[in-house]
Amino acid sequence: MAFGMQLAEGDLALTLTAAAATVSSGPVASAGTAAYVLGMAQVTVITGTSPTVVFSFDESNDGTTWTAMAGATTAALTAVGSAVFCGKATKNFVRVTATIGGTTPAVTGMAAVIAFPE
Repeated sequence: MAFGMQLAEGDLALTLTAAAATVSSGPVASAGTAAYVLGMAQVTVITGTSPTVVFSFDESNDGTTWTAMAGATTAALTAVGSAVFCGKATKNFVRVTATIGGTTPAVTGMAAVIAFPE
């Protein structure tokens, strides 16, 4: 097997200004092209009583029915800060999800994604 640099796709996948429980992006890479995904999350504002936000990757065979990608999640962020998360895609489509918790939480932030081919 030859090793070397590969082309990768990257983009800002999710901009978050929300108090909703769950916010998801659309698919972050062309169907079937993301074998490995790297997510970088940044929270710039987080308020409320015991607020939390967790970023994760979901995957889907058809772009409609989504399941969590195993192990591809951040620890709960409870303050302004950043986190990195990654995963191995086994299905055609990948998206980013932010799950917000707490009492009257408000979160502002973003998640960028780099998708690497197999």
